[in-house]
Amino acid sequence: MPAAIALEGVTLVRRTQEELHYDLKRSALRLLSGRLSRVRRRTVLEDVSVRIEHGEKVGIIGPNGSGKSTLLKIIAGVLVPSRGRVSVDGSLSALIELGVGFDPELSLVDNIVYYGVLLGHSEELVRGRIEEILEFAELVDHRNEPTKILSSGMAARLSFAIATEFRPEVLLVDEVLSVGDERFRRKCQARIDRFWDEHSTIVLVSHDMLTVARTCNRVIWIEEGRVRFDGPAQRAADLYMSTIPSASSFRKGDELVELAEKNPRGEVLVRGTSGDLQLYLIRGGRRHWISSPAWCRQHGYEGADVVIVDDEVIKQVATGDVLS
Repeated sequence: MPAAIALEGVTLVRRTQEELHYDLKRSALRLLSGRLSRVRRRTVLEDVSVRIEHGEKVGIIGPNGSGKSTLLKIIAGVLVPSRGRVSVDGSLSALIELGVGFDPELSLVDNIVYYGVLLGHSEELVRGRIEEILEFAELVDHRNEPTKILSSGMAARLSFAIATEFRPEVLLVDEVLSVGDERFRRKCQARIDRFWDEHSTIVLVSHDMLTVARTCNRVIWIEEGRVRFDGPAQRAADLYMSTIPSASSFRKGDELVELAEKNPRGEVLVRGTSGDLQLYLIRGGRRHWISSPAWCRQHGYEGADVVIVDDEVIKQVATGDVLS
């Protein structure tokens, strides 16, 4: 029986972000001025070989920029590898960059049909589920309006509703459960949970080690575009967490302040060891209490960015503002 997902020697080489910004006019100007430089490229993934069997629940972890999301996009067919082969056996839905791909001029209904057909479903099947999709996304009142009127959050809710309305054989999830407010996030989580049985193959990219260790039976640790570890979930989580600065690394509040000052962002996100999930931002010599997880998302912080520090050490840093 073929594997649900098979990658053989997958390598992806891409232009740097600066090179991707080039256009014909800019290139012509650089050529005329004698400043046309050689195209710069970097290897995002290198010689990745992975086999995922039907029914497996596999987590993918690693630091920011390691190639996790890129790997999912290659499996989904969004990106084509520079070298190597990729095969997927079964219907696939990918929850990646929700809200991307809609035609802004089409109505919500037309985009539902368009998106659903792209996922491999028949037009008749998709049209029969339009009402359920709109109701889940809480966008019934906008059904005939152009999709361009939606906020990014509303568009994300709509694409999540479409992608999860039909049960796929292979589901790719890239930390998309930050859609909407807390009530809607719980609604999304409940829908995702229904896929977590022996009938679905799931690949989950996440920075939440507790979720990965609890819900996945296998974890692949990606770092600098290569597979660093592939094995039991708890073992992978323990190995990965051992590479992140821990409570024992800091004994004084001044050391936290110094760490924040050396960080390129001039700040560091910390949490205590007591089990309390309260987060603090160390910045400007003070600890700022973060009152809402939304603040972290808005400022580009993820689970892997949190430094675990002894609670007493955190308290040694002077109190600052409340961030919400």
